[in-house]
Amino acid sequence: MAASELRPERDPKRIADLVIATAVRAGADAVFVEPSGGQYAITVERGTKVVATAALDAGLGAAVVARLGFVADLDVATSHAVSGVVPVRSGDREAHLVITLRPGADVRADLMVLRPKPRATTPYGPVPGDVLGPYRVVEKLGSGGMGTVFRVDHVTLGRAFALKVLRPKVLERHPEAGDRFLREARTAARVRHANIVDVVDFGHVPDGRPYLVMELLEGESLSARVARGALAHDDVMTIAHQLSSALAAAHDAGIVHADVTPANIFVSGEGKDALVKLLDFGLAELIGEDLRDEPADTVHGTPHYISPEQLRGQPPTDRSDQYSLGAVMFKLLCGFPPYEAASLHDLCMLHLQAPIPELTSPHGPLPQRLVDLVTTCLQKNPASRFPSTRALIAALADIDHLVDRRGWRRWLSG
Repeated sequence: MAASELRPERDPKRIADLVIATAVRAGADAVFVEPSGGQYAITVERGTKVVATAALDAGLGAAVVARLGFVADLDVATSHAVSGVVPVRSGDREAHLVITLRPGADVRADLMVLRPKPRATTPYGPVPGDVLGPYRVVEKLGSGGMGTVFRVDHVTLGRAFALKVLRPKVLERHPEAGDRFLREARTAARVRHANIVDVVDFGHVPDGRPYLVMELLEGESLSARVARGALAHDDVMTIAHQLSSALAAAHDAGIVHADVTPANIFVSGEGKDALVKLLDFGLAELIGEDLRDEPADTVHGTPHYISPEQLRGQPPTDRSDQYSLGAVMFKLLCGFPPYEAASLHDLCMLHLQAPIPELTSPHGPLPQRLVDLVTTCLQKNPASRFPSTRALIAALADIDHLVDRRGWRRWLSG
């Protein structure tokens, strides 16, 4: 689809139909219709490569997004991102499209193309020596609740990467999880930020499970670092600045992480030189997403860091990520999470009902303004948290400004 194909065409219905047909005929994996530089850009991707682009003026682009929403029976005026699945035929090709509308200053649409994937009767490794596309498996690096991570080498480029494949049990419990995993990872991979891990490729292992390929990071998880003891408050501030900047970039693109935990944060270096990377956007949710094939009582998130609204089954928002970030900062400062309990039920009830506990650090008194910031993030009512992640960033900057202006001793008492 070239820009010249769209310039003579001013009918948003016909342009939307052309976008859908192009996605199927071109064998695309995704199409993005999004604001860019005062216009709307249409980007067609196959694998990780852009195969076609086009530009529309802003008014026409917004009308095309509205038409795509109509096709998927979505409410364009919603305040949350919403998705719908649409069966499509173009010539002799068939596919299902997941159309997602994401609100913001300018509405945008993502189209993810779903096609049947061949599935083996028995689960597949991988094991060292296996080759998946251009990647040779070197060794297993670790395994979590959702996926297993391997070190791989690109056989042509000679570069090392990390490959994460969804675990078989996840698909056994939730057959739709594979498509969702890739769809969300692909959307989040478009958010390029220094503190978000780069995702460079996608694919499927022979048994049909999806994988994503990421930059290989040096360092350790934040959970490993804090296991050695609580961090000094200035180190926590360094980490919080980078994490909030990463989350703000994602939120600006309409994406919520929905599982911000120390295990999903990688850190290299020490002190002011520490570099933080936020991982596992492939397990994140689009803002307010409500696919009708998922049970209403399904809860996503790690219990020690999950927001009260997620526990109630409500869609996560940017303020849900604020809550999780506040819980992570609490753990870093104190050495333990804000709530602990003998059972999962009791832990969830503490998130829902218990007062916010006092922050205490083994390194001495904490600056009151830092305590206030964490407490604001941990408010039960999302409306009582910061109005946006950008506002949280501004609050962090204010704390830094006070350190510079007043000096540490005077700031600590105020």
